[in-house]
This record gives sequence, structure tokens and C-alpha cells, in this order.
Amino acid sequence: MKKGFTLVELLAVVVLLVIVALIATPIIGNVIETSEESANQRSIEGYADAIRNEYYNQQTGGGIPVIDDAFLANIDTEGNEISCENVLYSTEYQVILNKCTIADYTKKLYCYAGGEHYECDDSEFLGILQNSGGGTSNNEYQDNSGANKPELANNMIPIRYNGSNWVYADTTEEWYDYDSKEWANAVVLNNGVSKSTGDTITEDEIALWYVWIPRYKYQLFNADNGSVDEQLINVTFESETATTGTVSCIDAVSGTGDSSETCTNATNGNWYTHPAFTFGDEEITGFWIGKFEVSGSTDTITIKPNVSSLRSTTVSNFFTAIKNMKTTYGLSGDSHMIKNMEWGAVAYLKQSKYGLGETDIGINNNSDFTTGCGATAGSSSSDTCEAYNTTNGMLASTTGNIYGVYDMSGGAWEYVMGNMVNSSGAFYASDLGFSSAPEAKYYDAYTYGTDNEDHGRGKLGDATKETLSSFGNYRGGWYSDFAYFVYSSSSWFVRGGGYGNSSYAGVFAFYGNNGYADSNNSARAVLIP
Repeated sequence: MKKGFTLVELLAVVVLLVIVALIATPIIGNVIETSEESANQRSIEGYADAIRNEYYNQQTGGGIPVIDDAFLANIDTEGNEISCENVLYSTEYQVILNKCTIADYTKKLYCYAGGEHYECDDSEFLGILQNSGGGTSNNEYQDNSGANKPELANNMIPIRYNGSNWVYADTTEEWYDYDSKEWANAVVLNNGVSKSTGDTITEDEIALWYVWIPRYKYQLFNADNGSVDEQLINVTFESETATTGTVSCIDAVSGTGDSSETCTNATNGNWYTHPAFTFGDEEITGFWIGKFEVSGSTDTITIKPNVSSLRSTTVSNFFTAIKNMKTTYGLSGDSHMIKNMEWGAVAYLKQSKYGLGETDIGINNNSDFTTGCGATAGSSSSDTCEAYNTTNGMLASTTGNIYGVYDMSGGAWEYVMGNMVNSSGAFYASDLGFSSAPEAKYYDAYTYGTDNEDHGRGKLGDATKETLSSFGNYRGGWYSDFAYFVYSSSSWFVRGGGYGNSSYAGVFAFYGNNGYADSNNSARAVLIP
């Protein structure tokens, strides 16, 4: 009887085990590698779902655009040849997410800053996605009006009013409601001031104060250069950058002529996506407007209540100072002086169900040019100030409550970026201080004319020719507001009227000026995040 294995048998078993090991090792390795790849893939797909669900499905209902390999190769700083699939791009989150293969399976994330895309790590990607550096997170509050969620720029913090104080808002909870005429407010704090969610914020701690104007379309009501009584303007908010209006207009500005634009489908009853939400070649979800007239100095602009507005400055100096706010306060996006069309967008929103509607806006009648003061519409000038957070003060808000925009009636006249060309059709410098024309996206141009009652040279949406109870009358604006159109040497628009203009002041008031430094004229800032 055998009591063990022979040497030959043992060697045979060892050889067999070696063969099995040689076969099994790569299989096991492949399983592990595949498992790791699948985990990476699931991680990437998780990011994809966050963008897809929030940005595309909820907002547009559309599919996911694909960026081709050539584009990705151009932004690959490592110079690798890459093959990618299921590439996602979101302007909302400013992030590119892609699944790429470079020899082995590799995950790459690209973030956007300073006008360039660059490879970034998970934490920076998620920081952008969750609004630490712009954009919006998936769990942020959104009201039921359909208005686009406010886009906070760098260093901006959201605020809400608790009945007695402004507090740092939690953006996952209600902090605005356009159906209730409570427009979103956000501020930039003074240097060195630090706050956390829920903290009270005082006026003295604020450097800049803004109100969000969401993208919308409105229904044309006076497209044929007629006279119409004051009425409610029908406004519908649009989703993200969707353009759902059927009316379209292009500039037709010339040295002489009857109009400044050519429009298609411009018939009463048709809907027009307000042109203020096209900034150059970019469609925007909304913009931030200064809650008050600018104050401070041309070196350091501020936007705050209960201070004297900045005046006695040329249009060009206002323009430069407001653009410099981006650097001074570390703001992302574009800071610029308000355009005539942007003023019109705010005026129309005031005239809708989301603002005061058909109620005339109150006036800042303070003779000291103190920002945020308010009184009943048509009131005479006064050396006292009813502050913005008082009952009378809120009459001068676009919403009739503390959440709106102030100083758009009375206070100082406000220069806006709206310029009539000269008789040759060129930018009309006049006395405003520009050595050359600003970039086209920063101002609205109008055809030259010699008659200050030639309202036909206005544009749809800018609150000039449409909002007239007496077309062709310089006092024919809604609510008896001034309606002097730019003409001859007065090539620059000023808006809103002054503290002493009584019933002639208002959000629909406009006048011609030559752009010089005037002690009665101020300006307003806009920020596009």
C-alpha cells in the first residue's frame, strides 16, 4: 500500500498550480482594474447627474449638448491626444465634465476662470458646483414665479429681511418671492467684515447693495408709436437663457432718420424677450442692479442708503469708476454703468404684477440728495428724509416694500448709457469725456435728430416711446413724467427726474443732456455675474 506521493507526482502538482496561477493572475488583475474603473465612472456619472438634473432637465427639459474632441484637445494643457465621450458642458455651473481615455481610463475635470478653462481637482469642481465660486447648487431655494434663481458673484452674499433687520440668508430656504413682490437682494460687505448664515447685517457693514432682475419677456402694448394710458405690463419670466418671445429687433441707427431699430413681428399682443437680457453676443439669465444711486467717490464707488449720492462727474468718469468696482471689490462677472435699456427693464418690471403695477412710484424728494429717501408720488422737495425702511420711504421702491429698487424717481437725475449719434452717424462724444466710443455692448445707440419730442427714435423696451400717454409731447410720459428725447447737442440720456421735479419725476421720466459734470446728476451700477 502507498503511504505518500512520489516525487514525480509532487512535481506534477506544483507545475499544475503554477499554470493555474499564471492564468488567474491577469484575470484577477483585470477584475480589480475594471472595478476601480467602474467606481471612477460612477463618480463621474454622479457629477453628470447633478448637472443634468438641475441644469438641463429642470430648467430646459432638453438633452445634453456634446462638445467634440477637437475642442477638448485645444483646452488640454498637457497636450495629450484624448478620446472622450458623453462630454457635458454647463454655462450655469461653468464646468466641463468629461470621460476621457489617455492610455488608461482617466477622469478629468475642467473649471472656468479668467476667461480660460483649466484642469481642476474634485474639490474645486465641487466648490463651483455648490456655489463657493459662482453658480448654484442643487438644493437652493427657488420661488414659484418661474424667475431664474439669482446668480451670486464672488464676494456677494444673499440677504433677507426678518421684519426688523437684514440677515445673511440661507439660500436653501426662502429669501425672495417675486409673486409677493419680494425681489432678491444681495450685498458686498466692507473689507474686513465677516458674516455667517443667520447673522444680522447692518447698513454700516455694507459697501454695495444689489437687487436681482430675472430674465423675462413682455407683451407689446404700444408698438405703433401711439398714445396709451398707464396700464399693467404683462410680464412672463423665462427659464435660464431661453428666448420665447416672437418679436425681434436689430439696430438701424443713422445720422438722420425716423427710427433707431428695425423690428419683426412687432405687433401689439405679441411677446418680446426684453432686450436688456442680451449683453453683446451673450444671453443672460438676469442682472443685478444697484439698489440705490451710486455714492462714495470715483476712486471707490459705494451703493448704500442714507448717504449723499455721487454727483458732479462726467458720464465717462462714472462709466470708468463703475467698471473699476470689479477690481476694487473682487467681483466676478461684468460691472458697468446702467444702460438705457436696462433702466427700461426695471421700469417695466415695476409696472408688472411683480412690482407696483399701475400704482405710481413714490419720489425721493430729499434736497440733500440722500439715497433711499421716499415720499408720496408728486411731493414737493423737502430737507428731511423718510428712510428707505420706513412706511413713506418704501413708497419710492419699485415694489412698494423694502425689497425693491430705490431712487428711480427723484433724488438726482441719473445718467444712463444711452447715446444719440451725431449727424454723420458716429458716436457723439459731446461733453461727456470719452475719447472714443465705448464697446458697443455697454451703451444703447439712437438715431440723430433735432427735435426733443421726436419719440419715434426710441426703442421697444427702453421705457421711452412705448410709455407715453401723449406721444410727441415732452411732458407726455406716463404719470405726467418728463419725456424729453435726446436731440442736437443734448446727446445723452438722463433718467428718473430730480428731487424737486415733483409730478414730472418718475421711473418713466427721461431727458437729454450733454454728459458734463452736473451737481444734479448721478448714476447707477449694474452687475452681470
